Amino acid sequence: MAMEALTYDRALAYKDEFPPREYETWQPRKVLLVLLEIDPFADKDSSLAVGVEKEYGKPAPEMKSLGSEVVLSMKVLKKHYDALGSYLHIQSLKHSKTGEGLDFKRFRNRCGDITEFINKVLSSSVFNCTLGRFMSIKCIECGNSIRKRIPVGEKIFEAKCYNCMATYIVTDDGAGNFKQAPHQLKVKCGGTGCHHEIVVWQHELEVGRHWKCPECSGVNAFALGVTYEKASNN
Repeated sequence: MAMEALTYDRALAYKDEFPPREYETWQPRKVLLVLLEIDPFADKDSSLAVGVEKEYGKPAPEMKSLGSEVVLSMKVLKKHYDALGSYLHIQSLKHSKTGEGLDFKRFRNRCGDITEFINKVLSSSVFNCTLGRFMSIKCIECGNSIRKRIPVGEKIFEAKCYNCMATYIVTDDGAGNFKQAPHQLKVKCGGTGCHHEIVVWQHELEVGRHWKCPECSGVNAFALGVTYEKASNN
């Protein structure tokens, strides 16, 4: 429960970027995977310091430490969280038949390791520090404001509106300017002789979705396809 609480608390620090549908996810490892998609440094320890620049754009010669933060990492979750399940639930029939008992000494040692690490997290002088560069986009589909963290070192990246799921391709021109374009595609009607095209969002390309062509009145649908070639006579 302590590991779960720390992971959920970490997610709250990213609430403006965290997809609302993910709030229904209770497994901490799945929650942390979402956070790592948002910020690759979400599970990394960090230190925070400030200083006054003597020359603009160059690090200050003197920095004052504000503290450090130890974060519950994916590595720790993978090592300990799932392993606790064998002690929290009834043994399986397989283990009962083979006579394999629970190693309570090993369990006590594991709990001690977890407690030691959690104490380090809770003793951090800085807590849930999530600094970053951000940009805002107004979704042309629903009007929602999209707050996007700018990935470090990436010139082209995707921004998603979690209200309507529309996505945008964002390009950094290198001078601090960002251009965004709707992630859309043109799809041609499949009717013979019909050349009408519609524009669809990337997230709308799902098997089963369909539309009626306004030109020929035929119904088009996205579907999985299989191609066939006749056997060669050679």
